[in-house]
Amino acid sequence: MSDVTVFRTQWNIKALIISHLFAFAWLGFFLTDTGFAFWRSIDHNVFFILNGTLSEPDSWTRFWAWANVRIFDLIPLVFMLISLTFPGFGIKRDRLQQAIIGFVLLLVLMFPIRESVYEYARAIGLSSDSPSLLLEPAYRFSEIVPDIEGAKDRAGHSFPGDHAAVVLTWAGFMILNARSWFSIYALILALAFMTPRIVGGAHWASDNLVGGAFSAIVTLSWAFNTPIMHYLTRGAHRGLRPLIGLFGKIPLLNKLPILQQKH
Repeated sequence: MSDVTVFRTQWNIKALIISHLFAFAWLGFFLTDTGFAFWRSIDHNVFFILNGTLSEPDSWTRFWAWANVRIFDLIPLVFMLISLTFPGFGIKRDRLQQAIIGFVLLLVLMFPIRESVYEYARAIGLSSDSPSLLLEPAYRFSEIVPDIEGAKDRAGHSFPGDHAAVVLTWAGFMILNARSWFSIYALILALAFMTPRIVGGAHWASDNLVGGAFSAIVTLSWAFNTPIMHYLTRGAHRGLRPLIGLFGKIPLLNKLPILQQKH
C-alpha cells in the first residue's frame, strides 16, 4: 500500500471553517447592494477597456476571436495535463499518477458545487446576460469577424464562470500541492485563460473572480482540509493500476514519467 498522496490525510476543521467563511463572505459581499454595485462598476470598466480594443477586424481582434473558439479550450487542457504528467512543474515524480487521478476527481467534486451556485444565482435573479448583450458599445466577433465561426461573444445566465472555476481549481491545486515556482505561473496562466471570455464579452469579470473563485475555494477546501479526496484518489489509483500497467507496456508511451512511477 502506498502512502504517497497529493491531498490531506486528516481533518483540519479549523481551516475548513475559515476557508468556507472566507468563500461565503466573498460571495456574500457580491450579493449585497453595495457589493453588487462595486463589482458592476469594475465589470463595466473592464469590459469597455478590453472589448473596446476590438473595434476593427484586424489581427488583434482576430486573435481574440480565435481564442474564444471552442477548440482553444484544448490549450488550457494541454497545459494542465503537462503540469500533472511531467515532473518539474512542482509535482514530484512519485506522485504524478495520484496527481492526475486526484485532479480529475477534484473536477468531479467541483461540478456540483459550481452547478449549485449557478442554480442559486438563477433562482435569485443574479445570473444575468453577459455584458455584450447588455452594454453598448459592444464589439461582437459575430459582427466584426463573421468568418471566424463559433467565436463566443455572448451568453445568457453567465454567472458563475465555468472556465474560471476549472482553471482556478487547477491553479489552487498546484499552489497547495506543488508549492514551487510554478505555483505563481499557474495562477498567472489561470488568469490568462479566463481573459478571452471577458474580452469577447461572454462573461463579466465578476463571473470569474467571484463566482468562479467561490466554486474553486469551496472545492479546494474540501480537498485539502479533509481526507475525503485522499481516500477517493487512493481507491481510484488502486483500481486503475492494471490499466496503468497496460499503458506502461506500450512502446514510446512507456517513456512518459507518469508511467514510470513505481507506486
